[in-house]
Amino acid sequence: MVAPEVYADLVPRVCLLGGESSGKTTLAQALAERLQTTWVREYGRERWEQVGGGVLSVNELVHVAQVQVQREIDAAQTANGWLVCDTSPLTTLQYCLLDHREAPEKLQRLAERPYDLAVLCDGDFGFVQDGTRRDHAFRALQQARTVEALQRLGARYIIVRGSVEERIEQVLTALRA
Repeated sequence: MVAPEVYADLVPRVCLLGGESSGKTTLAQALAERLQTTWVREYGRERWEQVGGGVLSVNELVHVAQVQVQREIDAAQTANGWLVCDTSPLTTLQYCLLDHREAPEKLQRLAERPYDLAVLCDGDFGFVQDGTRRDHAFRALQQARTVEALQRLGARYIIVRGSVEERIEQVLTALRA
């Protein structure tokens, strides 16, 4: 029998990234439905709600990244072709650096986790303030930092814009390429 971690590495993964309220979760759900596969929810938001909001500590953020990776490994067992991931440890690293101005090596290593395709959701998807998000300027900063990080990592990525349907088509085109 193949260990879950090894098997998970064989399942191609598409990861959705972007600033707050850029449509990642909406696209993750819709894309997984279109691909008839599994998607991995963002654990960071869930953990943030569990602890009652505020800025997560450095240790909490390392925990978030570890759980996110484990959830990917677990979800890969039931994926049908592609696994759609509604974030990655790279996003967690960005929060750590923006909120704490430092990040432990463990989190930096987790943020280097490769994906077959990273999808950066553009900020043209209307900003929805749900009482937990920061502001437009923070979203723009997240976007810029994410692009810099993807380029530094040499990651394969695309930027998607438009409606959910248009974004799905852009991702499907990239997956076929």
